[in-house]
Amino acid sequence: MTILERVLAAGASYHDLLVQFALFAALACAVYALGRLVAVPPLVRVVRARNPDNPTLVDAVELYARVAFAAVALVLATAGAGFGRAFQGSALVVAAATLALGVAGQDVIGNLVSGVFLVADPDFSVGDYIRWADNEGTVETIDFRVTRVRTAAGETVTVPNSQLTTNALTAPYAGDTYRVSETFGVPYDADVGAALRIAREAAREDDRICDDPAPSVHVDGFGQSAFTVVAHYWIAEPTETPIADVRSAYLRRTGERFAEHDLTINPPSQTALSGRLAVDEGRDGGGERVP
Repeated sequence: MTILERVLAAGASYHDLLVQFALFAALACAVYALGRLVAVPPLVRVVRARNPDNPTLVDAVELYARVAFAAVALVLATAGAGFGRAFQGSALVVAAATLALGVAGQDVIGNLVSGVFLVADPDFSVGDYIRWADNEGTVETIDFRVTRVRTAAGETVTVPNSQLTTNALTAPYAGDTYRVSETFGVPYDADVGAALRIAREAAREDDRICDDPAPSVHVDGFGQSAFTVVAHYWIAEPTETPIADVRSAYLRRTGERFAEHDLTINPPSQTALSGRLAVDEGRDGGGERVP
């Protein structure tokens, strides 16, 4: 038997299987293309029209819809090509495989479900500055399994979605204003009323600090050598205002005003020491006393 005859014989023996694979591929591609080109675009347009300020939700819906149509295409192609009969009578094998995959991929599945909840949360979106556990940063992308956050140091942190759904999240700049608190000391023998007034006026001089609510400065406690004073002020548009610059300007301005009125900020501690001090006489290498 020649090589050609062997190839033809092998092709004839696998003819039905090859036809099934071809039918499977054709059905899968047709169903996926139908969903990708016909169903997904109008769905994305509807979601975008109803959520114009939430690009995270729009991108996630498009991605999840594509994956869903891919899964549907595989199922329909498997059934249409007749491969479904291969799994008949093997329910135990399928159940065992499902259990093994569930146990091995429980963390992955948990992150996938958490990703869906994060995407559906209207208060969580790309561009938000968040704090969780001992970390903080700006959300860059939300994927199926992980969320990528860029820290203030410019590092990209890949966080499993389940960590963000199981820990308390804080969005410090989500509101229209952001409160800043500054703590410093005023000597006991200083004019405390004047110090409070100066610190309050120093906040009002910056246009980036809100007039409503107005800055507040009050004595919060007693230190070793000074009153503990706390200043509160609110910054408008925290996502667009450089908060570090506002704080730095306020502290410099307050220090200058205090210096103009001969007031000291955070005076050194004056602690009285008591007791006895003993000094041993030193000796040189020959045993003689050193004066």
